[in-house]
Amino acid sequence: MKSIRLFLVLLVLAIVTLANFVAAVRGYLNSMDEAQHLFDERMYQQVDLLNYTLPPRASVTGDAVMVFPSTINTRGASLEFQWVDADGRMLARSSGMPETQVMPLEAGHKFANFHHYRWHVLVARSADQQTWYLIAERDDQRYRMAEAIILQAVYPMLIALPIVALIIWWVISIGLKPVRNLAQQLHERKALDLRPLLLTNMPQELRPLTQSANELLCRLEASFAREKRFSADAAHELRTPIAILRIHCENLMQELQPAPESLRNLQAGIERMSYLVEQILLLNRTTPDHFMGSFAPVNLTGQARQVVANFSHALEEKYMDIELDGDECWLMGDAGALESLLNNLLSNALKYTPAGGQILMATWRRGQQLVLEVMDNGPGIAEDQYDRVFDRFYRVHGDRHDAAIPGCGLGLSIVRQVVELHGGRVQLTRARNQAGLLVIVTLPALLVPPAGKVAPNLLSPLPRQGDKQDE
Repeated sequence: MKSIRLFLVLLVLAIVTLANFVAAVRGYLNSMDEAQHLFDERMYQQVDLLNYTLPPRASVTGDAVMVFPSTINTRGASLEFQWVDADGRMLARSSGMPETQVMPLEAGHKFANFHHYRWHVLVARSADQQTWYLIAERDDQRYRMAEAIILQAVYPMLIALPIVALIIWWVISIGLKPVRNLAQQLHERKALDLRPLLLTNMPQELRPLTQSANELLCRLEASFAREKRFSADAAHELRTPIAILRIHCENLMQELQPAPESLRNLQAGIERMSYLVEQILLLNRTTPDHFMGSFAPVNLTGQARQVVANFSHALEEKYMDIELDGDECWLMGDAGALESLLNNLLSNALKYTPAGGQILMATWRRGQQLVLEVMDNGPGIAEDQYDRVFDRFYRVHGDRHDAAIPGCGLGLSIVRQVVELHGGRVQLTRARNQAGLLVIVTLPALLVPPAGKVAPNLLSPLPRQGDKQDE
């Protein structure tokens, strides 16, 4: 059931239509019976009229038969008659009747066939009981007149059905207005607005739903509060001891020259622990309650250029080339979260691309979307691992992962979370040179950049290893 309103309208309209149909059929049958009684009564009135208009039996002599013109009413129907004596001698008739007697002289209503039609015949004695009247009316004309009268009462019911449907639609729409108001309240809520829903003028049927929603909002608020407290506590309880360990380790390395292998391993372990803590805190911060309510225009291409500049020293150490190309691309988003996305993508490309390799980063507009691509010429990822690498703490090859490559398996999880919270999608595929990995990120574009913003010159090459810099 996709629409409650449509379901209710169709159901109520079907019930009303069925009820009207049953009532119309029943009314048709009852009205038809009543019309037949009225037509029979009219035939008796015709007998009374003939009693007053025809001459007495004694005054009719000879063999001549009086012929009277047929009387036709406004609907084209006529009552025909025959006047015969007790011996069956024809005394008079209307022009629409045959010259011979159409029925035996037995009082009551009969049916006869003549002149190619079926006739309803009333046989009745005259007032002086000496003669008989045979009043005849075509059966098809009786039914046609009865149907015309009845259908005049039925047609308005049929015409009223569309009007009734519109009224039902309108009434149900009014009845469902509180549901629309509740949906609008929820739709217009900002990500950080966890206040209870208003119960003012709330129908009784919606109160349980609204109260359950309010309880859920309260639980969400408490859950977010716990997460915020966890972030604050973790930032203090984890960062501080790690920083102290790093300082002591650096002091030991200065005192013990040359530093033993175990001490260098300890320093690497501390760095991995620090990186893991920062990634976990970053993953916790990239949630809707933390930043979706404060989206602002962001120049993704400008941010990409800044991130590449921040990695310039690491790129020089591995003798790697990086190329940044593209158009100015704006979107509504959180600058910090998008910077984390770019940092993780470039960090992964840097870690897994061998020394002397190449990284390509490009941005451009495609219709109402912007596209960010990061491509390297490293070992790449097997296609059956494309979905798994987005899981938290998952690393390719598991325990057999190269220990020399730092990381904790959270980078791509953060990338996907940031992309999804910005209404985009991320896709992995083989690099165009069939060696390495290509990451394609698609995000909704801001079609009209903020006024006064000028795109930087993105096509100028970045400094590369071996280039001479001006002093």
